[in-house]
Amino acid sequence: MKFRDIYSLIPESFRKKGVWVALSLFLRAILDFAGVVVFIPVLAQILEKEGTAISVLPVAGAAMAFILLKGLAVIFLARFRSRYVFSLYTVLSESVLDRFLGKGLMFIRQSNSVDLANKVNAVTMTFTSGVIMSLLNAVSSLLLLLIILTALFIYEPLPTLALILVIGPFMFFYSFFLRTRMKSLGITENESRRDQARAVYELFKGYPEYFINGAVGLQLDNFHSSLSRISDVRRKTESYSAASTGFMELTVMLSVILLMLLSMSASWGISMTFGIFALSAMKILPSVRSLVGSWQAVQSSQYSIDVLKDILSEPSASLPCEARPESSGISFTKEISLREVSFRFTPSGQYLFKDFNLNIKKGEYIGIKGHSGVGKTTLFNLLMGFYTPETGGLYVDGVKITPSNVGSWWAMVGYVPQEVFLVNGSFVRNVAFGQSPENADRRKIEHIFRKVGLWDWISSLPEGMDTSIAEAGNSISGGQKQRIGIARALYKGASVLFFDEATSSVDIKAEQEINSFISGLSDEDSSLTVVVIAHRQETLDSCAEIIDMDKLLAGMENKN
Repeated sequence: MKFRDIYSLIPESFRKKGVWVALSLFLRAILDFAGVVVFIPVLAQILEKEGTAISVLPVAGAAMAFILLKGLAVIFLARFRSRYVFSLYTVLSESVLDRFLGKGLMFIRQSNSVDLANKVNAVTMTFTSGVIMSLLNAVSSLLLLLIILTALFIYEPLPTLALILVIGPFMFFYSFFLRTRMKSLGITENESRRDQARAVYELFKGYPEYFINGAVGLQLDNFHSSLSRISDVRRKTESYSAASTGFMELTVMLSVILLMLLSMSASWGISMTFGIFALSAMKILPSVRSLVGSWQAVQSSQYSIDVLKDILSEPSASLPCEARPESSGISFTKEISLREVSFRFTPSGQYLFKDFNLNIKKGEYIGIKGHSGVGKTTLFNLLMGFYTPETGGLYVDGVKITPSNVGSWWAMVGYVPQEVFLVNGSFVRNVAFGQSPENADRRKIEHIFRKVGLWDWISSLPEGMDTSIAEAGNSISGGQKQRIGIARALYKGASVLFFDEATSSVDIKAEQEINSFISGLSDEDSSLTVVVIAHRQETLDSCAEIIDMDKLLAGMENKN
């Protein structure tokens, strides 16, 4: 493990705060050491029989009062350290999420969402709690050990050296013996937890397909296999922990035997020395155990360093702007155009578009058709500014859309995909997307629900618009989902509506109703631009113009 890599993952602001954390660790060690020293006068009066039991009480009371105050101070220092660590977790988790979002839609679509979520949440938590917190705990324990052993060495060098000779080899052997094993176990557990989450997610997501195709048993086997690996890792980890306790007890016995052998020929007072060493052992042995345990945790969490290093060492892409209506030099009064656009998914892949041009006038009702896989959805993502072409670009009224102004373009756009995304919340939240339900214009939402033909149904629900939609919208039909998606676009007040096969998952009657409604929107507002992707000709009958992707791309290939 390279401490330089750990240091590089900590943001600059947290490095500065780390100085105060280091001081708090030193203060904690001093307080714990003082907690031992404060009882030495009590021990001296008891073992050397100086004074009566009553005379010991004030000294013992003062020692107990100090321990109480020290305990409160330790709680404060622990909270300070925890606040630092989990603030770091927040920043790192946000940084990883920003990196992923900054890579754009193509990266998100080509990645495994479970794996990305695991890196954003679990890996950052493992790094901060398993590496950073464990290192801080290890440093705290090590400082206390050094302070106590130094004081004991000054008091009685010979028994202290004997104690170091016993504890030192134990710590060295145990730590280095387990180092590679704990790192390997940490990697295995992370992979197994990711596989476990993926198995559950896929089983819930593809519930009908798994049961229809008799694949449930195989997926459950994958789930159980992941659980077995996690259990095996935990068993081994607990075994190593139990072994450390056994080794610790052996160390204690060896230390006592050595101390007794040395006392037989030494001139120092056996009772007092035993008492001081016994008091010290109350802190030494837990510190050693804490140091070893913390080191184990660091080793088992070490994989998170490599994962975060790979993510955060890449050049950071600026986070795409959210939809924002403020002026940035973009207005849509004339046309949307793709100019000389060339696009492919990988640098060595086949071009989907090569020197492609397309113009869509404001107020037009455009249909796009073509066989599956021809690039219709890719074309939509280019038109909406989610995909960046290799050459050429997207222009709105002659202004090129770039990462710096794409938010203003998105503010004008409404998008209804084939599978409308619904959050687990109320109808109000799903329509006023991006607004808190408290700030939503409920009258406008009701008007839109009436317009899209949902109001009679929604108003009959127990809580009306405030009724919660089940997760992923599984409690409503495909046609209702599409209408909610349309309502979302209308609430936003979009001047351009993109429909990506929005009626492919509904029945014929619902398709006709939705197509009629979309056509009506175009007739009702001549400035509204509507672009529709569809397989079926019936869906495109109302379009003023139809773009046949098969013919268009074939013509481009012949031209090239």
